[in-house]
Amino acid sequence: MSNPTDEKISLPAEPEEMAAAFVDAFNSGNLQAMKEIFEPEAMRVISPGNYQAGKELWAASEETLAHRLPISLSVRHAYAVGDIALLIIDYVHEGEDPDGKHVRIEGTATDIVRRGADGVWRCVISNPSGTDRA
Repeated sequence: MSNPTDEKISLPAEPEEMAAAFVDAFNSGNLQAMKEIFEPEAMRVISPGNYQAGKELWAASEETLAHRLPISLSVRHAYAVGDIALLIIDYVHEGEDPDGKHVRIEGTATDIVRRGADGVWRCVISNPSGTDRA
């Protein structure tokens, strides 16, 4: 189950700060913190042509957070034009599964983020598979 605490995270004031905000929210298991760094109409690409948005996205996110492996992120590239940015982010999920087996999953994500009127950058489209065709 996700962490029900009111633990606050630092919201990104620059596109490159999205990675640290995501790591803090994800690794804490705090669904509310995750919602704070995504726009309300955000979508997550599951595979080409398959995505989640709205209630489906948050239900899946809650399930993911309940069984999460810790994540680390490294921004490879950030390209901003005005209030929109493309992020290319390398990620590693690493830890033990429920059976105690060591697991390591890595890849490169592509995300679109947008700066809101409050100056905070939030994710609009999260594509964890990047350009992989999985």
